[in-house]
Amino acid sequence: MSNKLIIANWKMNPASLDMAKEIITEINKESKHFGDVNLVVCPPFVYLNEVTGVIHNSKKIVLGAQDVFVGEGVSHTGEVGIKLLKKAGVEYVLVGHSERRELLDTDQIVKEKMIASMKGGLKVVLCVGEKERSEHGDHYHEVKRQIENAIIKLPKKLIKNLIIAYEPVWAIGKSEEEAIKPEQLHEITIFIKRLINDILGSKELKKVKILYGGSVTKNNAKEIIGKGNVDGLLIGRESLKVKNFVELIKQIK
Repeated sequence: MSNKLIIANWKMNPASLDMAKEIITEINKESKHFGDVNLVVCPPFVYLNEVTGVIHNSKKIVLGAQDVFVGEGVSHTGEVGIKLLKKAGVEYVLVGHSERRELLDTDQIVKEKMIASMKGGLKVVLCVGEKERSEHGDHYHEVKRQIENAIIKLPKKLIKNLIIAYEPVWAIGKSEEEAIKPEQLHEITIFIKRLINDILGSKELKKVKILYGGSVTKNNAKEIIGKGNVDGLLIGRESLKVKNFVELIKQIK
């Protein structure tokens, strides 16, 4: 059985550098108890170097970024490119998160970021997911479009750096009761695997981890992974609550 992968997306949190250092220090202390779970922490850009300083010797935690800029040159005010991320110790990058897609990231931009990041030596977490769940299965079309537009004609040498995170928009930031049901997740996981198999082939499918994100807590994480048939989780707000987050990881290890 391959190691489970947990990705912590801190978004625009916490409120201060001291709080960021406190959170990552506590998580790092507990990481020796994570078993076969590997953790990627994605803090805001302004905290990258500080988080790196805490985890640089860790065997269980690596650094991720929440986004990346892949334009040419260095004259792009407000952007952070691949070389800067790598110098800060980043190994993973989120691409296509629903909050980025809502702002300006089209499928084409998502693919450009994905390919450039992979070629630059980063592992890419491609986020996909529908805005609404349809009783008639229309949501499958939205997920299919996002995945197809990203991975069709993807060079085979880059596939080892691809992770797909299914994160339905309707399930983000909700209560445990409103989160996706494990049976629903199992269905969409099978759908995604078949789609990858059709596009990239069965051999390449084995290289791609599939994660789930959306209202995951320490109370439902184990069931979501087990019955949902996924390889890990993409976690937002719960990753900032150290005790809950550590308990969540221990539940699934």
